[in-house]
Amino acid sequence: MRLSEFGPTVHFFVCTNRRDASSPLGPGCGDAGDALYDALKKEVAHHGEHARVWITKTACMGICPKRGATCARYPHARIFTDAEAADAPALFAARDEKIS
Repeated sequence: MRLSEFGPTVHFFVCTNRRDASSPLGPGCGDAGDALYDALKKEVAHHGEHARVWITKTACMGICPKRGATCARYPHARIFTDAEAADAPALFAARDEKIS
């Protein structure tokens, strides 16, 4: 094993988990997560931040919103719920915001 010299300054994890519609937790983030992932990737590309800001799809993060998707941003451990593709510019704009 070796430590990579490459890594992001900011890393977004977007839930794209899908469950059966009959699940007591709901259907998961699925399509909303995919749309948010795509929108965040476009936002990163638009600003040329490929090396600094990474976007990764994940399975369930344990927070299942009724609409939209769950998105985690690290460092700074910020969790956003009910996030939709239209929120991508605001999420990207707040990429370096720290918890006070």
